[in-house]
Amino acid sequence: MDDAPTPDLQAGSQRGGTAGSVGPSVDDGIGDSITAILALQQRFRRQMQDVLGVDSSGLNAMIHLATVGSDSPTAIAGVLETSTAATSLVLNRLEAAGHISRQPHPTDRRKVVVAPAPESLASAYECVRPIIDGIDQLSAALTPAGRSTVAEFLEAVVHVYEKALRDAK
Repeated sequence: MDDAPTPDLQAGSQRGGTAGSVGPSVDDGIGDSITAILALQQRFRRQMQDVLGVDSSGLNAMIHLATVGSDSPTAIAGVLETSTAATSLVLNRLEAAGHISRQPHPTDRRKVVVAPAPESLASAYECVRPIIDGIDQLSAALTPAGRSTVAEFLEAVVHVYEKALRDAK
């Protein structure tokens, strides 16, 4: 038998509960903070798109290339979850804007490798640097136990998103 307390089904609609939540909710501000972070992340992505002059798919491709260095068009299509034809259009726009270059594959002349332009990586980094620096400062101010708790919580949030994505398919 479960000894857990009965959840308050109205908690999501109370002050401090997660806006638009359905069902039980803990009134601790975490849900509101995550909602605010998600909204700010969307606004930040749009700002980066404007600064870099790219669309959402172009930004996703650039983020991937910033992470891996260079990659094949087919691999980029997999990351973008689009066809290779649609990815070619994205890459054409990025190349025309000077964000990427296509280079011959180092070992297979039939293939092409897409590489990010160093200037574009620098511009993108300048956009995200204040956030990286701010989060680093917040993290450094935590105690080791606090840092561990936050890291565990955020990892659990990642797993919640991953499960929701798997279950939606």
